[in-house]
Amino acid sequence: MMKKNLVFLIAASLFLPGLLWAGDCLECHQKNGVTIVVPEIPPLRIMAGTTVYEFTLEQAFAFHGHECPGLTTAFLALGHGLKRLFGEEIPRRDDILIISRSPAGGIKDLIDLLMKGDNPALKTWAPDGMLNDQSRFHFTLMRKSTSELLDIRLNPGLLPEDFTRLKQKQKKQQSSREEDERLHGYIKSMILDFPRKSDSELFGNPQPRKVMLWGDVDKGEMDRRIRKLRLENKAQMRRESEGEKR
Repeated sequence: MMKKNLVFLIAASLFLPGLLWAGDCLECHQKNGVTIVVPEIPPLRIMAGTTVYEFTLEQAFAFHGHECPGLTTAFLALGHGLKRLFGEEIPRRDDILIISRSPAGGIKDLIDLLMKGDNPALKTWAPDGMLNDQSRFHFTLMRKSTSELLDIRLNPGLLPEDFTRLKQKQKKQQSSREEDERLHGYIKSMILDFPRKSDSELFGNPQPRKVMLWGDVDKGEMDRRIRKLRLENKAQMRRESEGEKR
């Protein structure tokens, strides 16, 4: 195993634009002197055109900006799901559809890295109103060439009941020291212990199923709709704020 600490992350920020998005988590890691041992697990592999790209968990952490439990869980889920759909075959990027139920930054960054590459300018924005609740570790993957769909979700019993509540309190800077310590215990467990568990322990035994699809949404259309929703929400919040001041 390779030991990675914040000294590496700070130095790497000179070369990895993704670190600019680290935000509160990296600041918290620095404040608490957190050092993480990056688990060694099989990389995610994907083919785009004639090129095969390989992404390790360590690379995904660096792209996101810090070690992250959500990214770790999503990395394991996608690895397991793609193996279920493609076996030993390397998935083609244009043959995959991934649906995430979470706006969490680590999850979004991992899927961006896999499906878009390591260009920070291609960062995906979550639609306005998308919530980060206990169902965040639930993904739907589709292999378009075979019309197979796979639902994969983390075993609910592995996620502490108060994990989301503590994350929200910490984000609002309303958590106590005891709550912060409990949350960091959860985070450490997810990053270090989840990769040691079997796929069946983490995700059960999901089976691909055949589906039919109607309709079409291209990426540009989705981006425009999300941008429109976010702008409309900001405008509404501004109107409500101005109304309160009168």
